[in-house]
Amino acid sequence: MLLSAMVVMSVVAGTVAVSGTAAAASNVSVEQAVEYSAASGGSTVELALNRSVTNGLDGTGELEVYLDGDEVSGTLVDSIDADGTSGRVEIDLTEDVTPNRNLTVRLTDFGSGSATATDIEVTSQTITPASGGASDVNVYHGEVIAIEDTDADSDTDLLVEADGGSVVLDGSYADNSQVYVFDTDDLDAGQRYDITAGSDTAGFRISDLDLAVEADTDVTDEDSITADVTSVRGGTAATATLTDGDGDEVATAVETLDGTEAVEFDFGSHTAGDGPYTVSVTDNQTGVTVSSDDITVSESQEGEVRFENSVVSDERGDVVSVTYRFENTDDAYVVIGDESEDNYAVAGQITDDDGDGEVTVLFNSYLAGVPNSGNASIAASDVLSVSGDDEISGVSESGTFARADLTDEALDAASYEMNATAGTSRSDDPDAVGTLRLEARSTERVQSWVAPKGADLTDEDIGIYDRVGANLTQSSEVADGDVVVHRISASGIEGALDYRTDVEGASDTTAAFLQATGDGDAFNIWVNRTNVGANADEDPLRLNDSNVVVVDDPDNDTYFVAVELANANYQSGAPIRGDGDDEITATFVVSDATGLTDEDDGGTANYTITERDAGLDTTGGFVTVEAATNQSVSGATTVAPGSEVEVSLDSESEANPFIHRPAATVTSSGTFTATADMSEYAAGANFTADVLDVDGDSFAVDEDGRIVTTAAANGGGEPASANVSDGGATTEEPTDAPTERPTEDPTATEGSDGATAAPTEEQTAAASTDAATEAGTTPASGPGFTAAVALVALVAAALLAVRRDT
Repeated sequence: MLLSAMVVMSVVAGTVAVSGTAAAASNVSVEQAVEYSAASGGSTVELALNRSVTNGLDGTGELEVYLDGDEVSGTLVDSIDADGTSGRVEIDLTEDVTPNRNLTVRLTDFGSGSATATDIEVTSQTITPASGGASDVNVYHGEVIAIEDTDADSDTDLLVEADGGSVVLDGSYADNSQVYVFDTDDLDAGQRYDITAGSDTAGFRISDLDLAVEADTDVTDEDSITADVTSVRGGTAATATLTDGDGDEVATAVETLDGTEAVEFDFGSHTAGDGPYTVSVTDNQTGVTVSSDDITVSESQEGEVRFENSVVSDERGDVVSVTYRFENTDDAYVVIGDESEDNYAVAGQITDDDGDGEVTVLFNSYLAGVPNSGNASIAASDVLSVSGDDEISGVSESGTFARADLTDEALDAASYEMNATAGTSRSDDPDAVGTLRLEARSTERVQSWVAPKGADLTDEDIGIYDRVGANLTQSSEVADGDVVVHRISASGIEGALDYRTDVEGASDTTAAFLQATGDGDAFNIWVNRTNVGANADEDPLRLNDSNVVVVDDPDNDTYFVAVELANANYQSGAPIRGDGDDEITATFVVSDATGLTDEDDGGTANYTITERDAGLDTTGGFVTVEAATNQSVSGATTVAPGSEVEVSLDSESEANPFIHRPAATVTSSGTFTATADMSEYAAGANFTADVLDVDGDSFAVDEDGRIVTTAAANGGGEPASANVSDGGATTEEPTDAPTERPTEDPTATEGSDGATAAPTEEQTAAASTDAATEAGTTPASGPGFTAAVALVALVAAALLAVRRDT
């Protein structure tokens, strides 16, 4: 029963819907009509007749070919290869016909009558089995393919089997046909299949085209109906058809698909009463078709636009952000300024392209007026732009205010009118009005901060303010090799930086800052060594993209200019000296050449580059820990807070070897504490303690260390000697303590007879004294203590004597 069902299904799959018309006398009909790419080359139409005819086609003049209802016989027909006298008509075409087209062929003088084939099956590709052939042709799921066998007859069996043996098609060729039409829609993507036609074979693999269409399902009659189409294959055309609620075709659009991005098909706006609408997309090459969900069109309401804040303020030279809210519209015409009142205005049409109901307009006041003078180096669209994925168009400046270049006086600090109108054109009766208050700019302060050596201040996972108190600290002392950060509080320079990135092509904020820095430019920064002696100029650090990183916070008029001292050199060639002799003055100045200020305006910060140093806290000249877990070793250092250093604990005993490298983070006060597990080692073991820098280099501390008992550990400690912030004062090095090992415990003596004798009273007392020395304490003296020792000795001797006698 299953095989019978397969045979029936295969016959259905191999049959093409054909409308045949013939003269009554000839009684000739078209049983199957197929367009395919023949093995002999070119595109071919085969008409399989119900029988052979005597009066076949004499030439191309006896047939008519229609493509999508239009006759194209003169351009599409090339020649006739089979005239029908064998029961088969073969027509060669001048070009390939894609599956999305409707093809009709009419034989006008044929078998003493005529015959017509409509809705001819147009296949996407042809597979021709051959002797010993087993190639893997790529076929997209849903394609209708042609399987050609030039030797086929009605007795030629055709099998299509999945890789592994299951039969998916068991059929035969139609009479007078060399082509079998096979729809791959029921096959599995990713599966390989084998074809056997008689004794010939071929193979193909099914791939998924992943053709998909997405459309906004709720639009107004003023919105365009659009559909985004994706496919894994690019470079081929697709046809999209918009149909209304009655299934009637409303519009079509043809676009070339992109294998990596969605392609938009736009059908314009349509009335609400004819919905719901549907978009169907056909890949022209394969004939694969997909459809969108229903699209509902509603009547639009009157559009509105308003300001998120009707009054906005910023400083002269900065980039002003103005946000507009939309209702029932995606477009608005906006104006900043007034020609008659302010002698300046800039305007443009904005579009909420990302559909979030708002657009933020960016007004670069630093550039205002330059395009109005005809200076083509800066366009009006550089003055007024939008953020994100929204759009602005038709930007223009007007009024008498014009600047030849950026050195001319910039737009005045004043209040400027703003207005906005829903739609795409300017109105004398705007929907919303507001005010832009442009304030005077200023440089408030310059401060010196410090960050650890190698710190990445541009890491987006950690905000610059999240670093404050962790690894960014205000300081007037910076260790050689750390990162000195100049925190500049200055308004009115945002526009200059945006100009460098948006117009001049600077890659990031750092590049923009460096480009805008220089004599005669927007601003300048100097980092100079000032203690150069008499009769010498200050020696500046060379600042460039290899040692400078800039993090900006324009909303708060703050800019962090970080300089990696490890990669910086003085202009004179002199090395940076970290011995406290390098006194630095950092100066930031906004130039009067910007047109933002009448004279240079800036600020300074002074700091000292100090030596990288560290020290450890000691007790009695030793770094002491107990033979226990969670043992703390503390110290102080000059390196930046937030730096991670390591404390090195290296054993001096071959019998008790160990190496520990616990890490510690430098606090804001310059101290650090490392914790180690010393529970596996015995009291009395000596070690060497050192501090390792963030790059693993030693600070050469080399303190003596000892594992002590609890009583010794509770003694007073001596502070570390690193110069953190006390003006360079250091603690004197501790006097070396005796390092002799404690006397061995007394043991019983062995007699001549081999028996063990109890220790003498003198030996027992000596053992107690040595034990006290081992613990780091001094034996107590006095009658009470002596009597107690004697009593312990007598008890010990008695116990040993009893053990000996038993």
